[in-house]
Amino acid sequence: MEQTRLQWLCKDQSTRTASSRKPGERMQTNLANRATLLQSLPLFTGLADEALYLLAENSRLRRFQTGEIVCYQGDPGSTCHIITKGRVRIFLVGEDGRELSVRILGPGEIFGEMALFEGLPRSANVEALEETQTLELQHDVLLGLLQQSPTFALNLLQAMSARLRSSTEDAGELASLTVVERLAHQLQKLAEWSGAPVPDGVRIMVPMTQQELATMIGTSRESVNRALVQLRRQGKVRLEKGWIVLLAERPSRAIS
Repeated sequence: MEQTRLQWLCKDQSTRTASSRKPGERMQTNLANRATLLQSLPLFTGLADEALYLLAENSRLRRFQTGEIVCYQGDPGSTCHIITKGRVRIFLVGEDGRELSVRILGPGEIFGEMALFEGLPRSANVEALEETQTLELQHDVLLGLLQQSPTFALNLLQAMSARLRSSTEDAGELASLTVVERLAHQLQKLAEWSGAPVPDGVRIMVPMTQQELATMIGTSRESVNRALVQLRRQGKVRLEKGWIVLLAERPSRAIS
């Protein structure tokens, strides 16, 4: 069976040690690694190896430290980012200086793609919540792929549709739930998304301050503090050295 370019590159580079490769070969190794990484992400499922290699050739590896701003609201939107490691927070800042977190994104997700269609500046700020690595792509490269690959176009539409649906659900919660209910629901989503099992529940592995939680549910830090106290009294959460543990529900005892 004939090997594709990507398969040949991966096999060829794996037979050579890093010290034995010439600069051009090391570049080929980096491209093959990036293409393989892209191939593993849901957004690029079904893409031909040639398309993956084209994206790899036109991408730039970026690394961000915890708390570092990836991009600011109002910046020119000429690139988008695909997260390969870590997590980021998308947030807005109102005229009064108050923040509202729109979404948290993790590995395999894309941000900055809205400017691809609008040609407008960045609509939100993006902050790294932990050490984060992304592949940065020029919009014209991504736009060219959209025009050539119906598979990628459908994958991107599905990703954007899911994000829009989630935003609609979040807006409904802001309008109909109490602060305690909104916080409990947000903690549940964080636990499902980035939780680590512990004997009595799930520890949320994204470090979150009370102020950051407040920006996610549209309230103040003081309100989050009171809501956490209430949830703790109800036996639903436990605070553990800066971590939040969502406690498992205990089965009610049968009345004999």
